[in-house]
Amino acid sequence: MIAAIISNGELGDVRKIKKGLPEFDFVVCCDGALRHLEKLGLLPDIIVGDFDSADPVLLETYRRKGIGIRTYPVDKDETDTELAAQAVIKAGADRVFILGGLGSRWDHSYANVMILVKLVKSGIDAMILHSHNRIIVSNKTLSLYGTPGQYVSLLPLGENVFIHETKGLKYQIKNKGLPLDTPYGISNIMLGNKAEVKIASGWLMAVIAED
Repeated sequence: MIAAIISNGELGDVRKIKKGLPEFDFVVCCDGALRHLEKLGLLPDIIVGDFDSADPVLLETYRRKGIGIRTYPVDKDETDTELAAQAVIKAGADRVFILGGLGSRWDHSYANVMILVKLVKSGIDAMILHSHNRIIVSNKTLSLYGTPGQYVSLLPLGENVFIHETKGLKYQIKNKGLPLDTPYGISNIMLGNKAEVKIASGWLMAVIAED
């Protein structure tokens, strides 16, 4: 099952994003991200959140369409995107795209990278998709797809991240740790349409630039 989580960050160039989207089997919209749905041409299966940022007129419009709405307290431990992640895990998704997962709130952007880890730990192939960047994470193997010359940055998500080897990247990394205080893996370059990073330990984030 392919699922989408629509978060209340920024999409970038919507036309560019829509070109790379598959047909979704399950769509979860988070609170104020209702504003993105029409632009994306998506109809949600459920809407989740505390609804502190949703347009009340839009919310009522979807309510009248019979869309399921799950309301949570404002004072809660989970972000709306995490609630959406719980929903797609429960629904049995095996592939998830987070749209609107990046924006001016860097804390929320980083929290959404953490949610990628949660999804991958649940056995899901997950990605944050923005018109300028794609973000994926793994603690095993990262398969990277792009075009020759495309920038890819490999950044550690914590201490003790060790790369066994890379294939298909201009600057090869072999049997090397990535320290948390040195951006050693920034701005590598794709040699072809596919590259691979084998991780010996730790969690690694790959940012594929789409500029």
